[in-house]
Amino acid sequence: TACAASMLPISRRGGLAAVAGGAASAAAVRVAGAPRQALVRPPGSVAEDLFLDLCIRCGQCFKVCPGPVLHAAGLEYGWEGLWTPVARPTHAGCHQDCNFCTQVCPTEAIQPLDLAAKRRFHMGLASVDTETCLPLRSQDRRDCDVCYVECRQAGYEAIEMREIKIELNPPPPEGMFSELELSEMSRIRAPFVQAEACVGCGICEYRCHTRNVVQERVLAHSAIR
Repeated sequence: TACAASMLPISRRGGLAAVAGGAASAAAVRVAGAPRQALVRPPGSVAEDLFLDLCIRCGQCFKVCPGPVLHAAGLEYGWEGLWTPVARPTHAGCHQDCNFCTQVCPTEAIQPLDLAAKRRFHMGLASVDTETCLPLRSQDRRDCDVCYVECRQAGYEAIEMREIKIELNPPPPEGMFSELELSEMSRIRAPFVQAEACVGCGICEYRCHTRNVVQERVLAHSAIR
């Protein structure tokens, strides 16, 4: 009743007002068509606009995620995306044998998937940064296949290693190396993503970040995302 509402504690009334204001702001942002930062949703997620309508921010998917891959979105995704689940591959990849989040969503913003369907669900698409990837960058090239190995071990085989030719700059003095040695020095194997096979699980990004950024500190950020 109106009388009962007038007796609500200030903190609760403030909370209700904040929720109402947030919902109004989210609606305004969507109507205005403001651009959203690219994000990766859990496997089984419905289309983004419907996802934002269905997700009640209950946190059940976070609680069951063993990685944890899933985290609550912050304001970088706008008010309407706040507290919704997003995958953060720098923390973990989405394991091929886990479908827990697809089993607990109460509103089917994340639809239930068995493991076979989950492994085929496209969360996103990996992309190699050619300016950062160790075998591909023009300065200080070095061998690295960590993303390829991890992808194959997960059973996706969405990354292949291709041999590419590189220019020796500066070239070695004439006669210092044999033709065979020069040929070997002028070739390196580099990773390339097979888009039709990639499901966007993020395992490749997690392993590149862990080894090359955290452990060996040869990169400022993962070369595959």
